Amino acid sequence: MMTTFSTESKKPTIVIVGAGLAGLTTAYRLHQQGANVHVYEARNRVGGRILTAQVGAESVELGGQNLSDGGSAENIQRLIDELNLEIKTHRNHLSFSYFNGEEFLSESTLRKNLVDPANLKSKLEEVASSANNMRDVLDALFEEKSILYNALSVRLAAYEGAPPEKLSLLYMGTLYQMLLGGICAVHPGHAHEENYVEMISLKEGNQILPEKLAQLLGEKIHLNRPLRAVSKNVEGEYILTFQNEQHVKADILVLTLPCSIYKDITFEETVIPQKQLELIKSIQYGKNAKILIPFSQLPPEKMTFIDDQMGCFFADPNVLTLYFTGDAGQFSSKTITEAYLRERPVLERGFGKFCPPLVRPVYAQDEAMQKYQGPVGYSWPNDPYVKGSYSYIAPGQEVLLTSIDEVEGEKVKTLFKPIGNQLYFAGEHASILLDIPGTMEAACESGERTARMIKNGFSKSL
Repeated sequence: MMTTFSTESKKPTIVIVGAGLAGLTTAYRLHQQGANVHVYEARNRVGGRILTAQVGAESVELGGQNLSDGGSAENIQRLIDELNLEIKTHRNHLSFSYFNGEEFLSESTLRKNLVDPANLKSKLEEVASSANNMRDVLDALFEEKSILYNALSVRLAAYEGAPPEKLSLLYMGTLYQMLLGGICAVHPGHAHEENYVEMISLKEGNQILPEKLAQLLGEKIHLNRPLRAVSKNVEGEYILTFQNEQHVKADILVLTLPCSIYKDITFEETVIPQKQLELIKSIQYGKNAKILIPFSQLPPEKMTFIDDQMGCFFADPNVLTLYFTGDAGQFSSKTITEAYLRERPVLERGFGKFCPPLVRPVYAQDEAMQKYQGPVGYSWPNDPYVKGSYSYIAPGQEVLLTSIDEVEGEKVKTLFKPIGNQLYFAGEHASILLDIPGTMEAACESGERTARMIKNGFSKSL
């Protein structure tokens, strides 16, 4: 007979910290097996870095946007099918123009003059042999501060989360695809063809997925519970202390919170060994933010612009996304207008009479499905419960974040191996899908796999 938690008279108490996609997926799968599982979330909502808003009649995404960033996204697609959710798609033309402060210059034209597709791979391999980071690679390929140099610096920072000097050489594949006119391995470029990316999201907004999972879990979800400390008692149970001084016991603990938040929590040495804890804390997160601008009149050509600190594109048919990188992505409710005004000349020059009238943007509330009439933005680096957009691999962290082991018949990142069949890690940072890091699919995969590992570990303990 297949072992499920419901067949046992004494069910272990499983506590999951974090109600983002990884935590909810783990909880949902365990709940289906009859487990006694509870999810504790710091925010007043579920979904983590998925944050859907309503701008006019459109459902738009201030956080996780494109399901196809996860490639075939088999794990998230399975959930979508199970929950009978509908998707919407539209095709984005990848034709980037760089604004140098005076005029727009076609990146594709510059690439044709400076990039030889036939020799590109060997050229990149040659450059990488003496480079330490992606900035070194750009320095070797192009004149510093040339148009293509600047454009690729911003595109790398936008997609992978950090400026090139902070990115590992493992992102050479991303640069290769960008030089061919694409974005990355799952959105490849084709040197002599028009390049597109399929934008796929949920019809009711991506927020509907975590909301539906939370509905199925019901009273198992506990909101407004920022975690402050984790210890162990003499019985071997975990003791979780939350900000409201509430204490919760757990036989099995799953941590799905971003690594950037571990420094805000006190972990006893008996919970996570000090060396492992320091390595987890060392993982870096991107500085990306969005301002979304509704268009009442669409331009005949939906251009994609880049300047020195942001890229803009129509992620939704009638709403323009300004996607900020680096320090520009750290705006607040007080500085969002300043960030937007810096970009107005680009928009006015690029869209002309189609550019919407100037309306000061609103800084979004951290609440799902809020309605806004004009421009709205959100900065993930300034979010207290993540302090960044998504994890990335810094120079020197290649082995740390790509090393894979096997536990209970499942592959797992070595850094995030379960501790004693009692403590598990999940989240986009813990995913074994190394070609789609930082995506919703990566988060979902880690949740599915963690639930399987917990079930397998529990079965062996019977």
